[in-house]
Amino acid sequence: MRSTSKKVGVSMMMLATLLWGYMGVSSRVLNQINLRSVDISFIRALSAAIMLTIFLFFTNRSAFRLPVKGLIFACFYGILCFAIGMSFYSLSVDNIPISVATILMFSNPIWATLFGKIFFGDTISSKKLVIMLLCLIGCMCIIDIFSARGAQLNIIGILAGILNGMTFSLQIVLPRFVEHKVSKDSLLLYGFWAATICLAFFVDIGDIAGRVAGSDRPVFYVANLLIIGILCTFVAISLYVKSTKYIGTSLPSMMSAMEPVFASVIAFFVFSEVMKSIQILGAIIIISSVIALEVDIKKILSVRVLRHSV
Repeated sequence: MRSTSKKVGVSMMMLATLLWGYMGVSSRVLNQINLRSVDISFIRALSAAIMLTIFLFFTNRSAFRLPVKGLIFACFYGILCFAIGMSFYSLSVDNIPISVATILMFSNPIWATLFGKIFFGDTISSKKLVIMLLCLIGCMCIIDIFSARGAQLNIIGILAGILNGMTFSLQIVLPRFVEHKVSKDSLLLYGFWAATICLAFFVDIGDIAGRVAGSDRPVFYVANLLIIGILCTFVAISLYVKSTKYIGTSLPSMMSAMEPVFASVIAFFVFSEVMKSIQILGAIIIISSVIALEVDIKKILSVRVLRHSV
């Protein structure tokens, strides 16, 4: 029974990671009809808000009840992490290779460690400090900062990718301020609606509809809007949250290391994007660093030693 539950959880997380890996492709495709990063972020936030509202109406109606202070915090959370954060991601993949943008976003656990120290006084062990330095080196390799090609990478795309990693980490850090006061469901529900309302001031829905309808392949672009809004946002997040019930939180965090791999492979087949050796090395360093940050290596080694001694 436990083995079956683990397989279900692992399958959920693998699908979620694959959907996140495809997200950059849909964003790049939608950019072909000149949809801006803020337009794409609006579609993602609106789709997630609608789907989550329907889902919680049938599964957890208590999530709709929230005190005023909790509502204000949820709105702040949504605007910062979703409206601004998702816009940074779309802006990043519009200006630099999808693989590079995804890996810069994947640096979020390192930022989460740093913000944990700043906001909550969390202890940064020597292990974490070394891992953070390795992640910085990995990012420098990914950007290929010391070569002519690295200098040619769009600075706006690079900064957007780094800022996306920072805002993505705040999705984990900020809920600690309202732990045991505001549920995760309420935070996501009102956060997505706040992001939707905020982004609505910067988009022209008629213009978005016109660009899609006036394109040479309207059905194809509508499909990508649905993919990035429903599958890559709502479904992926739901699968991630659901998977933690079967396999805990550490394993999903480690499995998310596959996201840059999936993104790079998909980008290669769809857009013929190829990473240089130095960038592949940087990806390996970052992914290994994040896995090392999540894993208690000493505990694993002690368990193995114990098994061999029995």
